[in-house]
Amino acid sequence: MNKKKRDAVIIILICNAILISLLELVIPVPIPIPGVKLGLGNIITVIAIAFLDFKAVLLIVILKCLVVAVLSKGITMLPFSLAGGILSALVMAVLYKKLSRFLSIKGISIAGAMAHNLAQLTVASLILKEIVIMYYLPILLISSIITGLITGSISELTVREVKRREIFSEVNDS
Repeated sequence: MNKKKRDAVIIILICNAILISLLELVIPVPIPIPGVKLGLGNIITVIAIAFLDFKAVLLIVILKCLVVAVLSKGITMLPFSLAGGILSALVMAVLYKKLSRFLSIKGISIAGAMAHNLAQLTVASLILKEIVIMYYLPILLISSIITGLITGSISELTVREVKRREIFSEVNDS
């Protein structure tokens, strides 16, 4: 795929990640626990990890976090989003590249969700200078398993279908 086509694919993925993340804000979460969300925008991150290099994945994650923070949560939430998004993408990329023959996309997604929550709580604890926030981690890790399984299932189906249709067959050919 030439550079223009590759850039167009990346822009489409960024736009989809932003739209999905914004739409997720209007989906009520049945569990009234702060910080628990589905993380549907991570489906795009998994797709990017499966078909693009890590530089492109980071670009998608960072731009999604920036735009969603500005349009919805406010810029004060940016450190939380960036820390969670970047660590999650890093963990998922390493697991996908090194262990995907042993670990399903669902498992990789769960690990990414856990990393995301750990990063966000770490940032909160550093900003507030309170380690007690980490007591909240077990609750968020349990929710990570559930939400990671949901987004991982969707991601797995999507990646399988994209591979079957060879939609990205030319992405890394240039």
